[in-house]
Order: sequence, then C-alpha cells, then structure tokens
Amino acid sequence: MTTPFLSTFLRDNKRNRDGLEAAWVRKLELGYTTRAEPVTEPDGCTRTRCAGVHEGYPGSEHRWALHCLLCGVDIEVFYSHMRERTGKNPAPPRRHKGCKFSGPSRAEARALRYAELGLALPAWDADAHAARFAA
Repeated sequence: MTTPFLSTFLRDNKRNRDGLEAAWVRKLELGYTTRAEPVTEPDGCTRTRCAGVHEGYPGSEHRWALHCLLCGVDIEVFYSHMRERTGKNPAPPRRHKGCKFSGPSRAEARALRYAELGLALPAWDADAHAARFAA
C-alpha cells in the first residue's frame, strides 16, 4: 500500500498523523515499503507495548511490518530504530538488522541498489554519497 495509514489501534488525531507523516518519509528513505500481504494485527493491543506486529504505522514503540526493497526481505522494525538519534550520541538512521546493504563497507552496493530501484539516496547517507561519487 502506498498511501500512509495508521495501525487500527492508533487514534486518528494530530499527534498520530504527524508521527505517521515523519515515519512514512523515513520508511521511503530507507527503501522500505508496506508488505504486499496483509498482517493480522494482535487482538486487544493498546498504546501500551504488546508483542504484536502491525500493518499500519503503529507508533514508535511497536513493530511495523515492512518489506525491504533493497534486499527483498520482510522485516519487523520499530520506527524508533529507524529515526535519527540526537543528543549525546547522535547517529543517522540505520538499516534493519541483517540487511546485506547495511554499513559503511557496503556503501557502494547500497548506492547502486538505490539507483537500480530509482530511489534517491538519503541526504544523511554520507557513505553511499561518497561511494557514488568515487565510482
């Protein structure tokens, strides 16, 4: 699905819509998409943490069912792990665990894969930008 949507347990309010907008942009930057097959959301899940995986944007502390366009794997990722970390130990967003395009040593392959998919390299991916211009 290409239209942003909230998980069924999140209320449709400004805060959740703002979170959805930011998460959707980051998801696209990382080369993720929503899964083609629907995910059954857990019964009775609330804003308190549950162990379930959600189809729509579930907020930052719940696992989101996505598909990595770069490596072709279905993933379950927390949005809080996708966003940029600020403060004492700032860090750019990171790819999902196990992605064969993750990390500085795979920057050239990642840059090529983004190009193959017709996706823009994220501005914060300095390693991939450097690899692209070094080639």
